Amino acid sequence: MKFHRALTLLAASAASLAAVAEEPNINPGMWETTSTVTIQSEQFPIPPRTDTSSECVTAEKIAEGQAFLEDNDDCEFSNKDMRADGMDYTMTCASPDGGSVTMNASMKFDGDSMSGNIDGDIESPMGVMTMNVEMSGTRTGDC
Repeated sequence: MKFHRALTLLAASAASLAAVAEEPNINPGMWETTSTVTIQSEQFPIPPRTDTSSECVTAEKIAEGQAFLEDNDDCEFSNKDMRADGMDYTMTCASPDGGSVTMNASMKFDGDSMSGNIDGDIESPMGVMTMNVEMSGTRTGDC
């Protein structure tokens, strides 16, 4: 009987924690995002690179906290803080050449727009490089 009561209390605690979590202020639909990557290396110059892409952001991705995040088996998230107005996280990825990348990100959400900044250090055979990604996005319509 005590075991059943403990399970009931655990389930009630988990339900109340889930209710407290804020869903991000992102409207589902088709989103166009632009990101500019700047990498600084003492070894050689690397010009900034800007990419634009479109993605269907579903209500499910938003609820799971996965909007605007790419799935990558070589990366691990930590310190993820999801709020209605944004998200902060740290991501560490292993690279094929044996190096690693640790990134700290801060994103802001405002319904039909988003912006963010990602800073990181890349450990590579050519030495440590510093990376910065500035991103912005706009909802363009339904999926």
